[in-house]
Amino acid sequence: MADPHAGRLLFHRDGESAWNMAVDQAIAESVSGDAQSGSARPYTLRFYTWAAPTLSLGYFQSSGDASPRFDTTKRVRRSTGGGAILHHHELTYSLTVPSSAGEHGARTDLYRGVHAAIINALHRQGIDARPHYLNKTPAAPPRAAPTLAVDEDPFLCFQRRTDEDLIVSGYKVLGSAQRRFKRSLLQHGSLLLRASEYASELPGLVDLTSIALNPETFLTRISEEFEALSGVAFQSDVLSAAEATRADEIVASRFGRSDWWARR
Repeated sequence: MADPHAGRLLFHRDGESAWNMAVDQAIAESVSGDAQSGSARPYTLRFYTWAAPTLSLGYFQSSGDASPRFDTTKRVRRSTGGGAILHHHELTYSLTVPSSAGEHGARTDLYRGVHAAIINALHRQGIDARPHYLNKTPAAPPRAAPTLAVDEDPFLCFQRRTDEDLIVSGYKVLGSAQRRFKRSLLQHGSLLLRASEYASELPGLVDLTSIALNPETFLTRISEEFEALSGVAFQSDVLSAAEATRADEIVASRFGRSDWWARR
């Protein structure tokens, strides 16, 4: 996964639900456009938190399946697959990388690279995390992390298990999904820091270990660990003016619209 370019590191605190999703798409479109034009925009690693508790549906999920217990939360539909996520006490990340023309399918190396960096950063905090596939028997068939596909899994993502999910004390604390654009790939995921009152059955790191993480300190450690694994040196940056404008357009045309939420 080595890359000679410096990467961009972004942190957005307490973003609105539609804006959080729109910024990921705007960055992916920007990286894709640069790749098509022959300019090599570097990897963009973004971390963000949420302004209010938010239920995000996977792309293929039915809005009618959402439990009434989430009626008072914000809501948004993601552009990636997988189960619903209650974004509350968590740190969300996205990694956007350029891709070659004709490239398709999931990038398992990205799943494992980012998750390995998070494992290493957690170990520095005294937290033992490991990918789910290490807990499986050798005869068990591999299962890819979620893409744009639907299955019969539980409604909430953190009640599901895929090979690359991170497990602490038997509970899933991190899951990720990918989506391809013309010449870029977006991977984003959620690290559960502690349980939400809206989904108390899903414990986070502080519930499982009594160790509380400072999001800003921890994202720096993750970027350092990913740099050590990938060779990409991340430097703090901000959205370009074009990306910010495009994000606002995407909020208005997609993620902020009630018909996008209710499309299924």
